[in-house]
Amino acid sequence: RILSGYSRIDSMKRFLIFNFLLLAVSFGQLNSWAHRFKEVINDPKGISISLKIEQKQFSDVSIESGVIEIVKKKHYILDFPSESVFVTGDTIQTWNKATNQLIIAQTIEGDMNIFDLLTGDFEYVTFGKITQRKKNIFMLFDVPIMGYGGELILKKNGEPDSVKVIYGPDQTVLLTVNDFKRGNLTYYYQFNPKNEEVIDLRE
Repeated sequence: RILSGYSRIDSMKRFLIFNFLLLAVSFGQLNSWAHRFKEVINDPKGISISLKIEQKQFSDVSIESGVIEIVKKKHYILDFPSESVFVTGDTIQTWNKATNQLIIAQTIEGDMNIFDLLTGDFEYVTFGKITQRKKNIFMLFDVPIMGYGGELILKKNGEPDSVKVIYGPDQTVLLTVNDFKRGNLTYYYQFNPKNEEVIDLRE
């Protein structure tokens, strides 16, 4: 009986160790893909992504195309036909091209948006299941602090293919990458609205 007791304990230990190793391998693979993605995004030359944004809110669907240029984490610009959003650290400048109005605001600690995910900011992100299908890597994620989740899809070279965020029932935002380039940034370094009406919300 004593021997059988030790046997059961040893078997349980082996079972726990085996499961721990499986989890370690799983998270190791996940961290590997996340790390590869962040290496690609944090290219010293900067990166430029041409993308399509599809936003769905119940029965309403809007589609817009634009460009995001990323210099580094929290330093990027989104350029659309109607407006530009320029982010440097905790400061956001939104320029309405039609009205030439510039709104300056400050980010809230812990607040995240879909574009932060695209820049590799995973500070508040919890990753779940990871799967490989053909040429892409599918990574489920949650952002508990914001109460939403979604899916990040990468190519096997680490480049982003798409990001989908689910805010609620029938409320999603999907970013689809049309083109990915390294270096030769133009929108970020040329952002300089002229004769604009400034509204500073930080004051």
